[in-house]
Amino acid sequence: MIVLKFGGTSVGSAQRIRSVAHLVSQVPGRKIVVLSAMSGTTDALVHLSDLLTDGKWTEAAEAVELLDRRYKTVIEELFDDEDLKAQARLALRPQFDELRAQTHNESFTKNDEKRILSKGEIMSIQLMLLTLRHYEKVFATHLNSLSFMRINHEGEPEPDYIATHLQPLLSSNPGENTLFLAEGYICVNAFGEIDNLRRGGSDYSATLIGEAADAEEIQIWTDIDGLHNNDPRIVNVTSPVRKLHFSEAAELAHFGAKILHPACIEPARRAGIPIRLLYTLDPEAQGTTISNDTNRDIIKAVSAKDGISIVTISSRPTNVGRPMLGDFLIYIADLLKKHHLKTDYIATMGETFLIALEDSHQIESFVQEAQKETNITLSRNMTIIAIVGDMNWERMGFEARILEALNDVPIRLISYGTSNCSLIIAVSAEDKKRAMIALSDHLFAHINLQSPEIY
Repeated sequence: MIVLKFGGTSVGSAQRIRSVAHLVSQVPGRKIVVLSAMSGTTDALVHLSDLLTDGKWTEAAEAVELLDRRYKTVIEELFDDEDLKAQARLALRPQFDELRAQTHNESFTKNDEKRILSKGEIMSIQLMLLTLRHYEKVFATHLNSLSFMRINHEGEPEPDYIATHLQPLLSSNPGENTLFLAEGYICVNAFGEIDNLRRGGSDYSATLIGEAADAEEIQIWTDIDGLHNNDPRIVNVTSPVRKLHFSEAAELAHFGAKILHPACIEPARRAGIPIRLLYTLDPEAQGTTISNDTNRDIIKAVSAKDGISIVTISSRPTNVGRPMLGDFLIYIADLLKKHHLKTDYIATMGETFLIALEDSHQIESFVQEAQKETNITLSRNMTIIAIVGDMNWERMGFEARILEALNDVPIRLISYGTSNCSLIIAVSAEDKKRAMIALSDHLFAHINLQSPEIY
């Protein structure tokens, strides 16, 4: 059994849908195909939900009709048979009927919003089922993700529940070449209501399904030929990395690598299932393999996470002296929790803490409250850059090469040794591009210019 996940751009047009249908029909053996909504659909549904939340009923109705026209155009381009076009419109009608009904819902709630956001994936599945049957003569089996994908009260997936409810569905279709289709992103919550794994959650769906199905491999198909050693949007010449360890991929994903959803690594790592990042437009391309196997003693890639604020905070002496370090740490942790701030990094030196936070409108209130009891400074508009590879501290030279590359870039934070696979720095957002290019030139130039692929 293998799992193949296709993102929104991979199924973003009639031509792309047909290409994916042909691709998966040629894959031998049992397989589960996980689909995202067509590109642009989730954005349109989010916009619709915003209009309904604001009570803009007329504009919401227009938004539904605009989306309906888009899907009707796709159906016209996708199918060459009038009866099949009618079947496709009929298959999507219940979804659009519910969207239209919501435009009269004056008691619109968050639960209604989540129902709306589920429609894109549901419609992708319906179009793919018909496409496979008509063009590839494959009668795929629909695995309704709402029947086995569940999150708990904290919004976290329940792997045991998923496996218990998915395995019987797979066993009831024992054919050696059975093709299953499942929606990505959507699930039910602990109350049995339609919910989701948040934006980008189709990757997460695929790895959770792979874990539950005891898959041999999980394939994430995208519009780029693997995870590159730097951001192609910033650096002109980059190369795909062929092998990454789970830990290396997790670091890159957490610190900004857009090709992969950060949460999706853990289910595959737990089950020891390799993830392959593959290129929809060139199925023969090697892509990137993420597993427990990796190349040693190599810097692999660089990624960057924007929207970071850095605070330094130290205890303030009182008449009875400074608070105990443990008590001060608890105070900081409680304050971060109170203001719902997400922490990327914490370092301490004596009685001073340096904390890298994801930007939030609550940072100012956090600082204002902390000022009453502490000495605190704030730096905004920062970027964290992660340099990732097999860089165990016992092997010398990696740090020197990285710092040499950045010798004329002001560095606000540098940390090495919190893991064996990354060194992180923080620079101002305006210095990000210069730092990324300098790292690429210094660490990867010989690879990027001499070979189309590395490692």
